[in-house]
Amino acid sequence: MEHIAIPSKAGNETGRQYAYRVLYRAIMTLELEPGAQLQDTELSKMLGISRTPVREAIMSLQDARLVEVYPQRSSCVSRINLDYVEEGIFLRYNIEKAIVEEAMYTSDGAALTRIRENLAQQKLFLDTRSNQDFTELDNAFHQLIYLAARKPWAWDTITRIATHHDRVRRLQTRMAGQPMLALYDDHCALFEAIITRNSAGMDDLLYRHLTEGYRSALPTLMREYPDYFAH
Repeated sequence: MEHIAIPSKAGNETGRQYAYRVLYRAIMTLELEPGAQLQDTELSKMLGISRTPVREAIMSLQDARLVEVYPQRSSCVSRINLDYVEEGIFLRYNIEKAIVEEAMYTSDGAALTRIRENLAQQKLFLDTRSNQDFTELDNAFHQLIYLAARKPWAWDTITRIATHHDRVRRLQTRMAGQPMLALYDDHCALFEAIITRNSAGMDDLLYRHLTEGYRSALPTLMREYPDYFAH
């Protein structure tokens, strides 16, 4: 666990909140790999806090299905469960298609500018292949649509439930030739639908956007990272 990034504790954070934030990010970015052991004694030393808030954070991560806790034994990062992945996709698709339509009528100029700036960052990434993680830009794009629709709580709910899907998406970016350009093109099409208020074909586009890359990549991912997946 010594390789995970340890940001500074914010002044207004409790120990539990701090431990949760650090561990959640490490799990979602795959710095803590699926199956990795979590020792509260080691984590408390790394974070500079007592073991109690670390244990509390681990229990919260268990509730989020990101950690498995074994009584009288150590805890570990949960392996990717494909049933959870599919449930996350189902929920995200059915909510997000309504969010996109809502954004067509509630988004203002400032919200559209933020989305446009995000698309410019995506294009820059594709042109320069910078070290920034495309998944971060992808997530930010979709979050901005929820904000444009004035539904920030819906985004928070989705991100808490679709964690197994997000880890697969993060894993996909490791694949050579991953079609990030196709994702960018889909984002441009979704943005165009919002600014023109034209929902024709949008449901099919969104479903393909959320499922096609994952399902085509899954056999390779399971072959190359067999220990990352629950069996």
